[in-house]
Amino acid sequence: MGKHYTIAFKLQVLQPILKGKMSIREAARFYNIPSDTLVGTWLKRFEKKWHKRAYSL
Repeated sequence: MGKHYTIAFKLQVLQPILKGKMSIREAARFYNIPSDTLVGTWLKRFEKKWHKRAYSL
């Protein structure tokens, strides 16, 4: 079974990506995540959830 990452850690990884300071690949390497695809999945899920919440306000 793969490693489990906490929500807090995922948000920490996504923060520099969302601010435009790192690419997905750079963030994956910086935070020692073996797959940049995994980080990309986190980003897509975050954007999907944020997008839904932004329009429900």
